[in-house]
Amino acid sequence: MGWHPQLATALAERDDLAFVELIAEGVDPDRPLPVALARLGVPMVPHGVRLSLGGVEPLDPARVARFVRVAQHLDAPLVSEHAAFVRAGGAEAGRLLPVPRSRAALRVLTRNIRSLTAELSVPLAVENPAALLRWPDDELDEAAFLTELAERTGAMLLLDVANLYGDVVNHGTDPDRFLAAFPWERVAYLHIAGGVTAHGLYHDSHAHPVRPEVLDLLRAVADHWPGPLPCLLERDARLPPAELDAVAGAASLTRPQSDDHLTAVTAAAGPMPGARVRVGIDASLVDEGTVDEGTQVDAELLAGQIALVRTLTAGEDSPAGFAADRIEATRAALIDKRRLAVGEHWPALAETPGFHDGFAAVVARLPPTTTWADAHAYAQTHNGTLGVEARAELLLAATAGRRWALAASRRGGLLVAIRLPLLGLLILGRRR
Repeated sequence: MGWHPQLATALAERDDLAFVELIAEGVDPDRPLPVALARLGVPMVPHGVRLSLGGVEPLDPARVARFVRVAQHLDAPLVSEHAAFVRAGGAEAGRLLPVPRSRAALRVLTRNIRSLTAELSVPLAVENPAALLRWPDDELDEAAFLTELAERTGAMLLLDVANLYGDVVNHGTDPDRFLAAFPWERVAYLHIAGGVTAHGLYHDSHAHPVRPEVLDLLRAVADHWPGPLPCLLERDARLPPAELDAVAGAASLTRPQSDDHLTAVTAAAGPMPGARVRVGIDASLVDEGTVDEGTQVDAELLAGQIALVRTLTAGEDSPAGFAADRIEATRAALIDKRRLAVGEHWPALAETPGFHDGFAAVVARLPPTTTWADAHAYAQTHNGTLGVEARAELLLAATAGRRWALAASRRGGLLVAIRLPLLGLLILGRRR
């Protein structure tokens, strides 16, 4: 299972977990692990979502250093990230975006994966990301792209079965052809998750039930798998008790022995045959020959990534060749994700009348930074409609983490939050 604090109680009741996965960016390497997590006594795999391995721009050294420290802090048997990018030109996309299945993108991923693995002491597994849209200049199909990526880098692969199902539904991928061509000997483990249809496309939501069709695809995967089948269910909240059992049944998993927790992960994570380590510039990584030509192609790819991020986060015109309906669906999905995050942190704010459409209008041209920035932007624009509970939530957030703080909201009556040592937080209100 993917471990989240809100799932801690449900997971603590299971005695059949082989390993858990944690979002790497949510782990503080300088603090002890939550007691409920440490007590599970199973291997912990950090799963990165912000390194932007597919971005043309160099990896952020601070993010890489933190990722490495998280792996060490968890004593992880391996780590994982995505064949995707999340930022370009100084702007954050707010979600994982696919790269074109091209040799230019392979060159970029290869460079960044090598840069990351040079800092790691454990194997890296790279995941096929969810993709609501496709680039217009794909040169390879998904299986060939991931196979060549593994061959060039020596990295392992993390096959997300739900994302593969999304490709089948949204892009017409032939699942039988994909499974027949996939390099199973390079796969470390699998992901499976629930999803929902919205904006005319299937979305991998991690918050909805796993569809029967996805379980059927997992059964087909199990038929191709050459050995033990490490499989992880991604659920961010509201875990139905029977869902883990349904996934285990579809994957033909058996209950692990108490002294065999590591087997499911490390059996696949050891040295693999055929891994190649290259030093310097490999001619095969430069399209048709020269470094200058490769640099020019990188610049073109970077320009495309910047344009795509600006289209999705700032409402600019979409780059040539992208399907307009897929751009709009992706943009809507980004807003949905930001709206959901605000609602999780400030539920009273999300219950404000008109919040759904009003929030979309506010953030449509506001590039994502933090969830607090989104909430604050909406509150500033709709201050007159906020109830006392919503305003109190925002004042609490504005004073959090401080010994001394004073904050006030004056519309609709004075509301004051005071945070003092020993006394904690006081909220005083007076209606007009």
